[in-house]
Parts: sequence; structure tokens; C-alpha cells
Amino acid sequence: MNLLVPAALAFGIIIPIILVLYFMRPRRQERVIGSTLLWQQALQDLQASRPWQRLRITPLLLLQLLAAIFIILVLTRPAIFSTSPISGDTIVILQASASMQATDVAPNRFEAAKNSIADFIDSLGPADRLSIITMARTPQVLIAESQDKAQLNAALQRARVTNQDADLEQALSLAASLASGHANSQVLVIGDGHVLNPDQTLALPFSVRYLSVGTDAPNSAILALSSRTVEGKLIAFAQIANYSHKQRAIPVELYADSRLVNVQTITLAPGANGAVQWGPLNASTRFLHARLITQGDAMTADHDAWSIVGGSLHGRVLLVTKGNGFLNTALRLQPNITLYQTTPQEYSSNNTFDLTIFDGFAPPKLPAGSIFFINPPNGTYPFGTSGPEIKVSQVSSGNDNINMLTDVDLSSIHTLHSSHQLKLALWATPIITAPETPLLVAGENNNRRIAALGFDLHDTDLPLQSAFPILVHNMLNWFLPPPVTGNGQVGAGQPVTIQPWPGADKITIVDPQQQRAAVAPPFPARPFDQTNQIGIYQVTEHVRGQDLHGAFTVNLFDPAQSQLAPAKKLPIVNSTDFTSGGNTVSRQLREIWPWIAALLLLILCVEWWLFSRSYQQKQAMSGSQSQSSRGRYAQPGRQDTFLARLEQQLRQRYEATRKQVAKLSKRTRRKMTKRTSKGGKHVNI
Repeated sequence: MNLLVPAALAFGIIIPIILVLYFMRPRRQERVIGSTLLWQQALQDLQASRPWQRLRITPLLLLQLLAAIFIILVLTRPAIFSTSPISGDTIVILQASASMQATDVAPNRFEAAKNSIADFIDSLGPADRLSIITMARTPQVLIAESQDKAQLNAALQRARVTNQDADLEQALSLAASLASGHANSQVLVIGDGHVLNPDQTLALPFSVRYLSVGTDAPNSAILALSSRTVEGKLIAFAQIANYSHKQRAIPVELYADSRLVNVQTITLAPGANGAVQWGPLNASTRFLHARLITQGDAMTADHDAWSIVGGSLHGRVLLVTKGNGFLNTALRLQPNITLYQTTPQEYSSNNTFDLTIFDGFAPPKLPAGSIFFINPPNGTYPFGTSGPEIKVSQVSSGNDNINMLTDVDLSSIHTLHSSHQLKLALWATPIITAPETPLLVAGENNNRRIAALGFDLHDTDLPLQSAFPILVHNMLNWFLPPPVTGNGQVGAGQPVTIQPWPGADKITIVDPQQQRAAVAPPFPARPFDQTNQIGIYQVTEHVRGQDLHGAFTVNLFDPAQSQLAPAKKLPIVNSTDFTSGGNTVSRQLREIWPWIAALLLLILCVEWWLFSRSYQQKQAMSGSQSQSSRGRYAQPGRQDTFLARLEQQLRQRYEATRKQVAKLSKRTRRKMTKRTSKGGKHVNI
């Protein structure tokens, strides 16, 4: 410990002054009394020739001496050297992935890591600088190269844990850019080590230390949730994992459109996973929600999962045909449409559909919405012109930039004799071609999607091949795109670009917390990156005066985040473990006088309490003595603690000795009468 103002020790003179005051004999007041029998101790004090008395140790004396010592210490401003396990330019990477929500470390891993960083900030030296980066799917720099402790703490409080993965490579790339130009920079990663691509070892030009947070806590998780139609029945499936060291029976609830379907219990060995099945479900079910019912797990973010049944947006499709069983069957297999059918004679353009399919027919007035022409008669169309039929020699793929031929095997087409000769508008793209003419064309014009197939499906073996329903499915997904490609499931933190329906003029998204965000206009829709919350995200598209409601889901299907045992090391070449208690360096002097001042205040409060209590007791004893004496005896001033104790003893013995004192009192009164005639007797009280 160091004293910043050692000259203040001169104030130590106050200690002997306090002692001298206690050595000095108190001055007595002079009073005339009738007898000195009860004041023998006072007479002995009068006989003493010295103005001093014996020092009596009392609680008040001790508290006053202690307060004087603390006052001197506060004036000298004592300080100690603070130490820090970090020095120089340090970049702290705070892991903020889903596994940091685990509560095996109180209150959770993320808050424990923040507390460690707060300790580092508090021990920074005057020449130290600190940067803080949060590591999730997209790492962020909270503050860079700062020495201001207030700003560092404020930046640290802005850090939030997520439901995402941890991208160590991107976080280290940010750290490398911050360390550029600093010779002695070091990086400290604080977390449990669950990062993306743990098998990929990284090499860096600077040292990296790893501070592990967490324990090997038990956990269970949902790794997948989906549905399918089996023999006309809707069946739901969930994959469950047991990340613990004991066999566990795990109950799993399934909700269909917020209604409880059933509870299935699956028993899993340590580290194993298995499947749970429910069905048949209501065919009109739109959303599924699975939930684990467990106790003792350190994390719950992976205990819930959501899934969309079929397509999230259901379109109204009108098929105008004289009769096409192949096409009708393929369309009815699609889960995201409601199919209507009519004949060319009964067709009316008054009704509005999201997609109209004309098979061998074209009305004089085309409807609004998307249109698919099959075997169009000769004439002029929005896509171009359809001419007479010509022979086709070979089928091949064209410019498929809209993924309409994904998983479609064109080599399976063996029979195709002829097709209408199609001449395309500038915006139309040939998807399937032949040397003689394009066979399938598609494109978007005036916010409307249009496609044309140049041949009759009855004149080819394409409808008999497995490629046909796949082609129809791909085309419907292009005409009536779901908000999110694939099965509508998105990883937490992953940006989402909504695919607008043709004719959409506004798109909004509502997250599980009911927060609304508009992503369009303008078009194309901007990416939506607020996908950290687990649950269902509702998508509303305003198309031609009506609202279409779709959705996508965000789930934590990540075994790396659900297995809570911390990684022993990071996938970094020459990374080392961080020990907070070792290799500490003295940084700066830290004054501790505020703590001493707080103790001084406490001592003064105790001293005041003791003095007040003693004063009240003396007042009570004075009143009791005055009442019992009934004016017979004069009472001295109680300025001395010894006299107070003496008077208390006299009161206790008074009643017992009253009879003996009565006789002696009579004699004393006669003698005092004689002495009073000569001159009064005085005594110092």
C-alpha cells in the first residue's frame, strides 16, 4: 500500500489530545447538601491533589480513537497497485451464440462472460486499449481501441446473446483488421468454443487465448420437424437428441394449428437421437409446433420447433381444358394451390385467379394474373407468336436461370413429334428448346409471369415420366413463389429475401414478438435480417387489392449449439488457454480512501448511537432517583461514569439499609444543625 499524501500523518496529534481529555478530571459544580455520608467517593476526589484521574477504557473512547485513525488514513489517501491479466492492445471476442444461453453458470454463460470482461475493463492501465467484438452468425464490433472505461462498459452492456451460430473465422477477420498496425496486439476469445466449422484449423499472425465458460451440462434438443403425406394421410415427424450421460425418457408434445394433438415419449440412450411420429393429422393443418417437456436441462431454446405443412401461401389456380387427365393429376398433387377447373365453353374472364392455365385454348380477352399457355393455337400472345406445328428432332435445355428444370431429366422424353413454332418477345426466355423452335418459354412482363408450352401433352410421353410432376411443381413455385425458397425453414440470424408474388405492391413481415417490418416497396424486396427469434414469421403480400398470407419458420436445428460441453480448445493454430489468475501485471495505483471513509461513517454512527443510549439511560435513572428520594437528599450532577455506577448501587441497597440509616440520620441532623450555625459545609459535586 502507498500513501499519496504522507504529510497528513501529522494529524495523528489528535490521538494524544483525545487521551489527555480522558485523563483530565471533570470539574464539579458546588452544591449545599445536608450530609456527606453518601458522597465519600466525592470527598476522596476533593482530597486528591492532582487534577488528573486514572484512564478508564470505555466503548466511546475506543470508537473515538478508531475514528481518529480512520480520519488520518483518509487524509493520507492510501492507494494500492491494481493488477490485470491483460495489457497493451487487447481485442476481446465475446461469443454470443445460442449455447451461451445455458444456465449451468449463474446467471448464464453469456452474463458470466460479460462479468469477466467488466473485470478486465476495471483493471485497465493508462496505456492499455481494449476492443470488443460479439461473435454470432454475423460478428459485430461493439467498440474499437478505447481507453475510456465508461464507454467500454456502455458498449459491453449493449451486447446481447442470440439463437445463432458463432462464426469464428469472420470474428477473427474483424480482429485482424483491428490489430493491423499494432505490434503487440493480442486476442482473447471468451465463450464455450461452439463455433462454425470446428474441423477447419485457422492460422493467424497474432496470439489468441481462449477463456472457456460453462460445464458439461445435460441437455435435450429437437433437431428436425417436418410433415409428409403417406397414402393420403398427413404424418408429422420429429427428430430428438439426448445430449447427456444418462438414459432419458423425453416427452414430446405436438400442436397442430395451436391445438394439442398428442404427447409421445421417446427413450434415448446417452448421446443418442431418435424419431417420433404423429398421425394421421387433419388434412387442413397449416402449422406444426413440437415441444419437449423436460426438467434439469441447462438450455431451452432448442426445446421448441415449428414447421409449415405444404406451402405457406395457397394460390387459386384455374385450369381451362377440354380434358387433360395428366395435367389435372399433376396439379392436384401440389399442396400449395386450390385447383378449379372449367371448359373453354364455360370460361369467363370475370373471375380473378392467381394463375390461369389454358390448355389448347386462348380467350379473346386475357385475364389478370399469371398465365400458362399449353399448346396455344396460332396467334399473337403476350409471350410472342404461336405459328403452325413443325417437326421436332431433339429436346435440350435452354437458358434456365429461374431453376424451372431443377431435378428434371429431359433425357427421359422419348416421344415428341411436333410443336408450334414459337417466336419470343424480348423479355421471354427459352427454358426447353429444340433446333427447330423453343418448346417451353417463360418470363415476367408488367409484373405478371407468363409461360408457354408449344406442344400437346397427349402427343408426347413426358406426362408418363417422373420428370413431369417435378416440372409442374417447379413451374408452380415460379408462378406462385413461397415467401422463402425450400421448405420454409430458416436458420436463426440468416437473412431472408422474400420472393414476391406477381402483382404484389407491398410486403410486410411480423416476427414472433409481433414486431412489424415492411420490406417492399421498393422492389426487389430488401433482405430481412431480423431472424434471431425462434418461431413463426408471418408474411403478408398485398396483390391486386387483396392480402395473401404466407409464413416461414426459424428453428435452432444445430447439434453444435445443443451439445453444451465446452470445447477444450479453439480450432486455431498455437492458441493457448487463458488463466485469469496468472501472469498478472501491475497497472496503476487505485485509491482506497472512499472505502475507509465509508467505514468511518459507520463508526461515527455507532458512536452516536452509544452516546444517545447512555444519555437516555442517565435521564431515566435521574428521574427514578428524584422520585424515590422524595426531596430528602440532594442529587449530584452525573458527569462521571463511576459516580453513575455508584449511585445505581446505592439505590439498590437503599431499601435494605433504610432502617439502620434512620437512627444515624437523626444524629447527623442534630450535628449538622450545630455546624450550620457556625458556617455551611460545601462539597464539590
